[in-house]
Amino acid sequence: MATKKETEEKQTKAEFNIEREIDELLQSMEGDFSKIEAESALNLVDRWYNYLHQFKEPEVKELASRLKELQKLLKSGKATGHEIGEALIDIGEQTSEFSTDLEKGMKQSVGRLGKQLRKAGTSVAKAEDQEYHQQMDALVEKAEDEELTSLDPEEAVSAIDLWYNLLHKAEGEQYQQLADSLKGLKQTLKRGNAKPATIAKALAEVGEHTTEIASEAPRGFKGIVQKLGKQLTKASESLAVAE
Repeated sequence: MATKKETEEKQTKAEFNIEREIDELLQSMEGDFSKIEAESALNLVDRWYNYLHQFKEPEVKELASRLKELQKLLKSGKATGHEIGEALIDIGEQTSEFSTDLEKGMKQSVGRLGKQLRKAGTSVAKAEDQEYHQQMDALVEKAEDEELTSLDPEEAVSAIDLWYNLLHKAEGEQYQQLADSLKGLKQTLKRGNAKPATIAKALAEVGEHTTEIASEAPRGFKGIVQKLGKQLTKASESLAVAE
């Protein structure tokens, strides 16, 4: 006699029309995948995981395992675009490998799905890079217009959080030094009664460390990171003189 779990799994397999599901998934990925709402993406992942994890074939179990990892990232609400992008690329590669052993009718669709997943992963990572680039551009623009020293403390802390979140997970002592100096600047600003000289000193440290990491920044970010470092240093000097 079949258990309740076995009955539910059998029903899930019966209800899951693989060809229709692949077609629907491909259609949903034809646009900009980075703009799909997290809830919708999670529903897709849940549906596919619930179907695939029931199979015993090693390659299918491996694919289900990758989906489980993506599921955790999406549910956490804290994953970066790069983490989600890497997971999608990994799933895309697994899907492409899996497609080579399928019958001709399914091989083309599943192979195409693998390519779309890899493309989506790259798109999500690029979208995050673009967002960071735009926000850094805005920060540099404020510094160039000498607005940085007159920023509202809350707005300044928000800008620090952006820079800190981008860096504190990066590997390398120089990145950690910058993350620590950003944390120090944030704490100084949050006190509310810090003297301009104290803020200027903390800002100068951030500027120095930012300039130091420019040469090792990812491609497309080197120039703007270097520029930001110089403008932060300049802003600290202006703040010190203003006192």
